[in-house]
Amino acid sequence: MSAPPAKQLEPRRRVVAVTQWLALAGAVVLAALTSGTDRWDLPSLLLIALLTIGSDLTSVDTGSEMLRVSGSFLGIVLAAVLLGGGPAALVGVLAIAIGWFRSREAPHYLRNNLVTYAWFPLLAGLFFHAVVRLCHVGPHDSAYYLLVFATFAVALALNFVMAAGYQCYIDRSSLSQTALAALAPLLAAELFSGMLTMSSAYIAVKLGVTGLAVLALVLIVFQYLVGQLLVSQRRSKKLHRMATTDELTGLANREQFRARVNEKIEAIDDPDASFGVLLMDLNRFKEINDTLGHHYGDVLLGELGPRLAACVGAGGLVARLGGDEFGILPRAEDGDLTALEALVAKLLEFVEQPFVADELSLEVGASVGIARFPADGDNADSLLRCADIAMYAAKDKHTGWRLYEADQDRHTLQRLQTISDFRHALQSDQIVVHYQPILDLADRRVRGAEGLVRWQHPRLGLLAPGAFIPAVEQTELIGPLTRHVLESAIAQCAAWRRAGGDLCVSVNLSVRNLLDRSLPEDLERMLWTYHLPPSALRLEITESMIMSDPERALATVTRLTDLGVRLSVDDFGTGHSSLANLRRLPIDELKIDRSFVTPMLSEESDLVIVRSTINLAHDLGLRITAEGVEDAATLERLASLGCDHVQGFHLSRPIPAVQFDGWIEKAHSALLVPRHAQAS
Repeated sequence: MSAPPAKQLEPRRRVVAVTQWLALAGAVVLAALTSGTDRWDLPSLLLIALLTIGSDLTSVDTGSEMLRVSGSFLGIVLAAVLLGGGPAALVGVLAIAIGWFRSREAPHYLRNNLVTYAWFPLLAGLFFHAVVRLCHVGPHDSAYYLLVFATFAVALALNFVMAAGYQCYIDRSSLSQTALAALAPLLAAELFSGMLTMSSAYIAVKLGVTGLAVLALVLIVFQYLVGQLLVSQRRSKKLHRMATTDELTGLANREQFRARVNEKIEAIDDPDASFGVLLMDLNRFKEINDTLGHHYGDVLLGELGPRLAACVGAGGLVARLGGDEFGILPRAEDGDLTALEALVAKLLEFVEQPFVADELSLEVGASVGIARFPADGDNADSLLRCADIAMYAAKDKHTGWRLYEADQDRHTLQRLQTISDFRHALQSDQIVVHYQPILDLADRRVRGAEGLVRWQHPRLGLLAPGAFIPAVEQTELIGPLTRHVLESAIAQCAAWRRAGGDLCVSVNLSVRNLLDRSLPEDLERMLWTYHLPPSALRLEITESMIMSDPERALATVTRLTDLGVRLSVDDFGTGHSSLANLRRLPIDELKIDRSFVTPMLSEESDLVIVRSTINLAHDLGLRITAEGVEDAATLERLASLGCDHVQGFHLSRPIPAVQFDGWIEKAHSALLVPRHAQAS
């Protein structure tokens, strides 16, 4: 139903305002007519007013919109009991009027609150003193304090009916339904408040003004302590939520998912019981991030989370494990293979439904791997590992989903043997670093080298990185390997500089290195140990590394650049970099991938890409290096395009450090690199 036009509402607003002012005037008249029942004890009135107003101004938020910790209502009822309706109404009106300077509520709400806090204390005071006279009880009778509790209940009912009734009038809602929904959560707290009011009245009667002063102090301190306790509880809940929840999607995070899987395993007492663990990775998600920016990717993930949770249903669990990867623990009834296959089909259907972000329709797919307990693992980590392997098998075969099978496992006996051999290789100096020269095209001098790892295998000979890096990157050995290469390259570069060569050295990092928070400290120690200026070291990364875990990776990158180390974006132009994120990285160099450089003289499209990338880098104030230079013609063409540095087989293959010095001398003295430039 649409709201009435403003012109139709205006007469009703005027009627409401007039009614409210008349009601307030009526309270004043009634207070004057019944003033004979009031006791205007100024010290007591002042103390109760200070307690009420101060408690209202310092009320504590409990986290519920309907409940705050405040002693103001207690103070008003106490005034009604001890002093009468008139003084209580005065205290209530003052509390509302002063509180308005903090709340700044709309005028009609202010008027209604003034009416409410004038009438309910007034009527509560008249009720109490009338019932006390009728029952012939006094402060020395226990029934007197029971009547205090009854007065609290009457005041609470009057306050609720007047405040909630007006809101229901505005909303055109049912007062009875509102009362049921609003009062149910508050009954326990209000019961406690009533008991506290009854006890406070007893203390005030027995101790007089002194009792009131002590009571006011105790209540204010109590309110403060309760407030601090609630703040501490909310902070604890927030920290727990942050530790177990993914902020973007609202789903569980990796740690909570692992804990739930392990809990489910521990709770199993049937030796024949089985259940599945699913790992889902989105297809084409990176294209959305690279093309449109991460805002659209975040919107998609934010919508996908609830969509997956609804598909899995209550009793199951969906977690965002990182990036565009999700872990799924199905419900108990979805434990058998047939049910798992049906669930996966449903999940894939849900994922493939378009997402809308800023009027753009975004579409992604997914690949799912399934691992089953206990056949594929007896803990969360092993099950996730197997599900991950199955998921990549599904990606490779474009089948949507795959069950884990042993022959999919990259960690076969041969692979495990490679890792075992590599562990020994690190300890026995079989891992060596070869250096490929980097030439400055401005003066045709070698200005540095890229350090490239090799494995001098005792049986297989010199192995290139492709023979062992993919396996090592899946293990904890990638950290020691990177540190070995870094230390070797830093030590060698320091030796070159001591010998008079003003050279720099470049080293590639892997994605796992960027997630290693201890890397900056280790790197700083190495630079200090070998007395190498940080600016002489260049670390090569790809933008896709950053995107795997942006927060941790960017934190590491920032700490590295704070040391003075220089950063390059490697493989630029291969689809792993986007202009939307390039400006976020603290870099000073782009490296054009060899896939564009090598064929640029025969492929016009590659030449256009190379030329555009050089111009882009210079416009951004970055240096540009071209990889894959394999002939003199390509080198000269790059020089004419304004490229800064080059490297490639035309200059030299990667060579051991002992050969590098001799190569530089021969190259420069024999003018191995032509100094003239061909016409562009």
